[in-house]
Amino acid sequence: MLFTRLPIIETMSKIFLNTRDQLVVVNPDLIAAVRADGNYTRVLYINKREINITVGISKLETILKSNRGKKNSFIRLGRSIIINHSFLYKIDIPTQQIVLSDGSTQELRIKVSKKLLKPYKEATVQSVLTQSEYGKEDNTGN
Repeated sequence: MLFTRLPIIETMSKIFLNTRDQLVVVNPDLIAAVRADGNYTRVLYINKREINITVGISKLETILKSNRGKKNSFIRLGRSIIINHSFLYKIDIPTQQIVLSDGSTQELRIKVSKKLLKPYKEATVQSVLTQSEYGKEDNTGN
């Protein structure tokens, strides 16, 4: 599906993607993960709702990272997946899963290769250790 341009309209908390055939409203605060799916991108919300959009994952990544005034919590793990780090609950390397949770009732499990999980886990632990060096407590269990 081709489109001549992709106007992006940002409001306080939503992004409107206007293609030739669709207007899709995306709420970045509720996005748990984004997966490439051929020429489409699958947006996975924390409540397990999924939408397919006709925007490539790289373009959507740019839009999410430039979202006005938002603390950037979207992390690209590979060519085909972006996760919202603020929902991170568990990185499980043996089962090759990332578990994302809203902290109460919603949980989303995503299969990711060990090759992508190991560096992400190490970077996350290092980030926590670095924060603890600057006066914050060590939450690594060490």
